[in-house]
Amino acid sequence: MSLGDAAFPRLVEQGGEGAPILLVHGFGGDRMSFLANQGALSTSGRVFSLDLPGHGDSLGLDPGAGDPAALAAKVVASLDAAGLSQVAVVGHSLGGGTAIEMAKARPDLVRSLLLIAPAGLGGEIDHEFVEGFPALEAPDQATALLGRLFVRPQLVNRHMVARVLEQLGRPGARDALRKVAAGLTGAVSDFAPTARAVAALGLPRMVVWGEGDAIARPDPARLGLFGGGFEPIAKAGHMPHVEAAPLFNRLATAFLAGDGAP
Repeated sequence: MSLGDAAFPRLVEQGGEGAPILLVHGFGGDRMSFLANQGALSTSGRVFSLDLPGHGDSLGLDPGAGDPAALAAKVVASLDAAGLSQVAVVGHSLGGGTAIEMAKARPDLVRSLLLIAPAGLGGEIDHEFVEGFPALEAPDQATALLGRLFVRPQLVNRHMVARVLEQLGRPGARDALRKVAAGLTGAVSDFAPTARAVAALGLPRMVVWGEGDAIARPDPARLGLFGGGFEPIAKAGHMPHVEAAPLFNRLATAFLAGDGAP
């Protein structure tokens, strides 16, 4: 089942019953990056996913300034159009920063935050990755760059590489991602006020981070401002929900069970 309109991302229902859970992917990805988690999370509620503007099926949507706040406004519009409220948001990287901005802008809409290596709560982002991703053309080039996402780069398979290159080959894809990359790197440089504002809301929140993350390392000062729980995952990189899916799923379902959901 899909919900949404051409003006904002299309929500795709992934199953489950109860309070809504929204999955928001990272830079250069799409909603398929949560395939290893959807089943487990559907035991905790009614799961939805989407493609952020400039990504996947939302490639034709203007990302605006491309920063997490601009993307958050689009996602909020999707939730409002679907009549969803009190949503637990699970956000990865760019999607994590977007989730934080959603909570800041619409605290009535966000019930809790489960964030995976969220943009804004880490140190400097790997600029070679975010700037190089939109320029990928050859499979060997893509394999090498995508390998930075994992402690075990062998997880980058031919299907993943082919999917990335196919999406980058769509008209407008590279320009859209360059816009998002610029918005992302500019916005996270001064994220402390946003972290402090969301912490003041008092909503349940937890951050999960792979200890081997080569894209962005957690920033203790910003995490201290943000508060909530923090769970490092050993032997995982920037995508612990993929690389350590069973452990992440256990952490996520435990958090969602106690996040104050009705």
